[in-house]
Amino acid sequence: MHSDRFPGRWKGTKELYFEGPPEPDNVSDSEMTVSSVAHGKFLSITYTWTFKDVDHEGFLLIGRLNPGEASSGAWVDSFHMSGKVWPCEGVVGEDGKVDLHGTYEAPPGPDWGWRITLASDGRQLQLLMYNISPEGDELLAVQASYERV
Repeated sequence: MHSDRFPGRWKGTKELYFEGPPEPDNVSDSEMTVSSVAHGKFLSITYTWTFKDVDHEGFLLIGRLNPGEASSGAWVDSFHMSGKVWPCEGVVGEDGKVDLHGTYEAPPGPDWGWRITLASDGRQLQLLMYNISPEGDELLAVQASYERV
């Protein structure tokens, strides 16, 4: 993986969509710190953002960072979760883009899907999150764009 593209401090903007684009429901400043941990086997990602004057934070741990191989992760966020860790799995592309997916409970209906992508060219970093209906329709929920500090 092109893991050297990710570690460092990042500043940018986070857009939150409740009904998808074109207009975000919330735009806030965001900061992210990415660290390589456990001899480069994992990326530890922490970030902050704001919704209606309330500060929020999140954490994403991504493991198995070899291009073309299966990857795994765990995600928590003070806004999106109710105290549960969201387990996910996916793949790291040959270009170093991380693509993780999983499901979450949505009682009384069926589970919904969630997908997270993370890509960087070393100067800019983009984090995207998608909500996926039980029918498979994917809708952008979060778009965060950062520049290296």
